[in-house]
Amino acid sequence: MSKARNKKAPNPVGERPPVNHLPPTHPTPAWQPHLSQYGDQRLLTFASPKDLDAAIDLLWTDELRNVPHETPDGRSLVVPAEAVGYFARAGLRFTEKTVRSLRDLPAAEVRRLRR
Repeated sequence: MSKARNKKAPNPVGERPPVNHLPPTHPTPAWQPHLSQYGDQRLLTFASPKDLDAAIDLLWTDELRNVPHETPDGRSLVVPAEAVGYFARAGLRFTEKTVRSLRDLPAAEVRRLRR
């Protein structure tokens, strides 16, 4: 006699099991498509080229794949403030500064910069 196998019911249409059969550990954030849509932006300047390379690699992970970012000088990243924690948790060494807007500058400074 052969043993009867328990057959699993198929997944309902449109419902797919996770690839690794484990539930996701945390949801992937929904990032706005443009950096200009974030009022609070941060400039991250990395301690070494190795840390910058690791930060760029981090931008390819599921959580940060769609985060808007800029590389103004080849040594730094500008990202939304909400993304800074991901770089800190990865153990990267960087300094963080708030990106100022033109609205934050005095009128005389704006005129000087526009010359």
